[in-house]
Amino acid sequence: MSSEDRFQFLALLQSSAQGLRCYQCLGLSETSEATCPVATCSYADGVCIFQEVEAVANSHKVKTKNKFCLPSCPDENFLGNVEFLGTTVTSKISCCKKDLCNAAVPTWGSTWTLAGVLLFSLGSILLQALL
Repeated sequence: MSSEDRFQFLALLQSSAQGLRCYQCLGLSETSEATCPVATCSYADGVCIFQEVEAVANSHKVKTKNKFCLPSCPDENFLGNVEFLGTTVTSKISCCKKDLCNAAVPTWGSTWTLAGVLLFSLGSILLQALL
């Protein structure tokens, strides 16, 4: 093995040992999208997540985005649409396994695993919708 091959092999090992890098932030609006920091996923086989949450109360609509890492991709057949105190909340989610891949537009879905994130998002959205 040449020294160049060894260097490339070591660089590959080092990048995989550092873990998956994902954007990580909650409650993004269209204007705050560019301020989302990068974090290394702490799960060995983790996935990057992109979630869009939309809440509609009366005729007022609020959208927010979340980006983070989870140990596995959530089940897409849970919590797609939720009605809460007269507010309809829709959650869309996509998963990916490449560095910084959760900047992309998501596919539809949702999960139990995201219940905490959804409730956190719901609280801020409800406040915005009611004010």
